[in-house]
Amino acid sequence: MFKSAIHLGGLGAALILSSAAWAQTAAAPQPMPMPAPPPPFTPAVIKPVKPGLFMILGNGGNSTLRVGQDGLILVDTKNPGDVLYNDLLRAIQSVSALPVKDVIVTHVHQDHAGNTGRFEAAGVPVIANDVEQQLVRTYAVAPGQVRSAEPTITFTRRYTVTIPGAVAEAYHFNAAHTGGDTIVYFPDLKVVCSGDEVSANPNVDYPDGGSMLGWQKNLAEIDKLDFDTLIPGHGDAPLTRAQFEDYRRRVDAVIEDARALVKAGVPKDQIVAKIPFKDLGWTINPAQWNNPARLDAFYAEMSQ
Repeated sequence: MFKSAIHLGGLGAALILSSAAWAQTAAAPQPMPMPAPPPPFTPAVIKPVKPGLFMILGNGGNSTLRVGQDGLILVDTKNPGDVLYNDLLRAIQSVSALPVKDVIVTHVHQDHAGNTGRFEAAGVPVIANDVEQQLVRTYAVAPGQVRSAEPTITFTRRYTVTIPGAVAEAYHFNAAHTGGDTIVYFPDLKVVCSGDEVSANPNVDYPDGGSMLGWQKNLAEIDKLDFDTLIPGHGDAPLTRAQFEDYRRRVDAVIEDARALVKAGVPKDQIVAKIPFKDLGWTINPAQWNNPARLDAFYAEMSQ
């Protein structure tokens, strides 16, 4: 057994013992444990959320791990690269020796979908919205960075993953953070994984099909689900239902303010500066929002 730098509380330790009791021989090819990555490096951190469900923090967007009776469901695969992939495997294996049976990707950005190809090479199917599959071919990656692989399985509106002891429902409602977002819902635990539709700060990727108005609609759809806990795309803790409702209110406020500014005749290049993001508790990247590829589309939507 390898040593892990993952931090687990008492609940996490109890769940690890429970998972070990379920362990069976893996039915599908699985990644092998790898040596610890070389320093300097910050290992991913496991955070127990509910019995059999964990957040994996660090090295990209949040991942979620659901433990079933004979296998695991993983949501999102973090930034690309062998070092980060191997670290994600160690984090998973510190929770359970069971095999990963399915991976669901919430959207195309590489901090969430970066290791799609590595899981597929290990025999694990990766599931995503069919628009995400299209965006993989065109999404702008950083210089020198390898483009993520296309998912193994795609769906248009809804896809259900069922393994013994666990069910995950994947939904695509509307274009929002990107054009191919997926929300993952674990109905038995009343937990939602939102990807970046709920995150530390708002960010609509218009060049990759995003929509502020679609985002607003999606939050309304999430609100219809029976959940009490939400795992955001970024951030070090899950959100309560009340915190989600507050997030939704703030998105509504941004849209209301932006529409009022457009109606008042405020020039397009001044709109972002006049929206009171700080009053809403958000710190945005002005250069990102004012990029013409985003600002033009945002202004057009707010003019509707």
